[in-house]
Amino acid sequence: MSRHRQPYGERPAPPVQSRMASMMRLALIGIAVAPALAGCSVFQIQDSYGNRYGGWYEHGDQYQSQLALCEHETAGAAVAAAQRPVSMRECMWRHGVPKDNITPAAGT
Repeated sequence: MSRHRQPYGERPAPPVQSRMASMMRLALIGIAVAPALAGCSVFQIQDSYGNRYGGWYEHGDQYQSQLALCEHETAGAAVAAAQRPVSMRECMWRHGVPKDNITPAAGT
């Protein structure tokens, strides 16, 4: 028998390679889960005023033509700068983007 026996129920510390492998597994899981946690932001588009369009089920890239049209209309309209995010959201809605797929810009 060995003089340096581990007490019952205690395990010796895992070797360094095993710890590194565990850390690598955790890192890979984190990298795989990050896009899911980002959620809708992957599927949204954003206008120049900070409004976001699209969501998990209706991706924002299907609203590219409306976005281009409304940015052109809003830039050319006589709208105060503070009202442009609201004007942009209303324009997108008028051109077929559902209101539940619009995330307003911060502070508007």
